[in-house]
Amino acid sequence: MKYVKRILVLFLTAVMCFAISSPAYAFNREEHDKYMLKVLFYSFKEVDNDVSIKDEIEALECASYLTIDQYNGNGEKDLSYLQQYKVKNLPSSISQIDYTSGAYHRRATHRGWDGETTGVYNTTDRERWTIRKKILINTADKIFDFKGNTTKRDSFCALIYYTHILGDRLSDTKYYQNNDIIELGGRTDNQDITHELIHHISILFSDQNHTFKFNHVITKLDLINSRISTLLKRNNGSISNEDFAEYKGYAKDIMDVLMYNIPEMLKSEDFFRNVFY
Repeated sequence: MKYVKRILVLFLTAVMCFAISSPAYAFNREEHDKYMLKVLFYSFKEVDNDVSIKDEIEALECASYLTIDQYNGNGEKDLSYLQQYKVKNLPSSISQIDYTSGAYHRRATHRGWDGETTGVYNTTDRERWTIRKKILINTADKIFDFKGNTTKRDSFCALIYYTHILGDRLSDTKYYQNNDIIELGGRTDNQDITHELIHHISILFSDQNHTFKFNHVITKLDLINSRISTLLKRNNGSISNEDFAEYKGYAKDIMDVLMYNIPEMLKSEDFFRNVFY
């Protein structure tokens, strides 16, 4: 009996040590999917029970996961689903995009949608990111008809990408530097989530740039970015433990701007409305 107890204690100790040493990274997959759907639609219930668009929703979820969050050999079923959905030019195997480290996959995929051109990824990561990025782009091409407008298509994918990264920033239990995950906002080089959202929203909804809704979104994001900039300057480009709660509050503010405005704007876009409405 004592032997069994000793083994149990050792096992529990090992589990606790692993839990402590493993980074508490972000949402699980279900949470990420839920946020994506909340940004794309007015209500999660709109798509949760609609059988007619089930395949399209699942394809977006699979593509988002493989592009942004896949590591440690996971994702075979997702890749298989996209193959069956007939998405073109997919990687032949998970090994082409895989990262064995959950901690490292952030540094290699979470630092900007256009990371292959901004120089934030090393050569190996840049090549792998290019393959990953095309999974989401080619899936969007399969689902939607962008009528040859590749910049609108890419910005739609970027919206999905930054919603995911924003979710990570929102759920983190401590501040991570920009070389681990792209900054929330406030950078003078504009390489942060808020500036990138403004850029891609302006492309995606260029036909709506005269509307109140469009200008409301841009104004709100500009205001939040200004406040993050002030916070970063106060901390010499980083975030102190004392200011972390305020920092996370801005992540929630950005997510709220997206969830309460983007669905209505997407509903007015032909490529999106023709599939889902």
